[in-house]
Amino acid sequence: MNQKLLFIINPHAGKGAIQNSALGCIDIFVKAGFDVTVYTTQKPLDATNIVIERAAQFDRIVCAGGDGTLNEVVTGLLQHTDRIPLGYIPAGTVNDFASSLGIPKHPLEAAQIAATGVIQQVDIGRFADRNFCYIAAFGAFTNVSYTTPQAQKNLLGRTAYILEGIKSLPHLKPYHIRIETSCGQSLEDELIYGMVSNATSIGGFKELTPHDVHMDDGLFEVVLIRQPKNPLDWQTIFNELMQSKGDSKFLLRCKASKLQIFSDEEISWTLDGEFGGTTKKVEISNNYRALSILTAPKTVRSTD
Repeated sequence: MNQKLLFIINPHAGKGAIQNSALGCIDIFVKAGFDVTVYTTQKPLDATNIVIERAAQFDRIVCAGGDGTLNEVVTGLLQHTDRIPLGYIPAGTVNDFASSLGIPKHPLEAAQIAATGVIQQVDIGRFADRNFCYIAAFGAFTNVSYTTPQAQKNLLGRTAYILEGIKSLPHLKPYHIRIETSCGQSLEDELIYGMVSNATSIGGFKELTPHDVHMDDGLFEVVLIRQPKNPLDWQTIFNELMQSKGDSKFLLRCKASKLQIFSDEEISWTLDGEFGGTTKKVEISNNYRALSILTAPKTVRSTD
């Protein structure tokens, strides 16, 4: 008897190119021995709701969309006690999570991995009562991913984010932040940016994360940027970010499984490129190997 596969598609992700490849993806799934049910998302949180309602009826879930669509599907999957394997066809503008796992951008190649790849357990972040797949961030440029018009993303791709980021430079402000980590580190400073991530690519840039990132080790990579004093400091910050090394004049880097973050005022957060709300206090924790996802064999690490 064939296994059952639920194929969730966000037809508006990226440039909508997945619409031209959907039939080919379905053909790959059928040839791999799956009975396929297709669902196209209609509104925000649609993917979460359909997974909560119907995932238990299927042996595998595959989603095609951007990082936001993936976040919705993962949020739904974590409501189930059974670890239903997830395949991912990246169809967004940047697709950091897929890049970090070595999942190709070409839809048919990604579909082949979703159908016949190897299951890898990866960590998922918990931000208060919400989940994130690879990043929670506040401060400079973090609103760019959800304020950049979709038409501009479709036309310019990653360049759209860069242009929108440049426009936001005059409005940057520091936040007085106190951070306590599970490894005993404590920091209180004026920060313009903070990032808690579990990925090797952020915003399409691999230089922003350390070289020793493992997505299944129970640890986040944390990057904090102190307030620059003058415009020349921005060049120093850029150079420090590109070096991907330890602490420096403006950067603090560490690894932690849990953090508590306190601020004097409400700050806005971004979760996987979508608006994550505003808060003065939040606890962020690592949900160790909570997600089973299909990857190419060469990307899988040996388990403990």
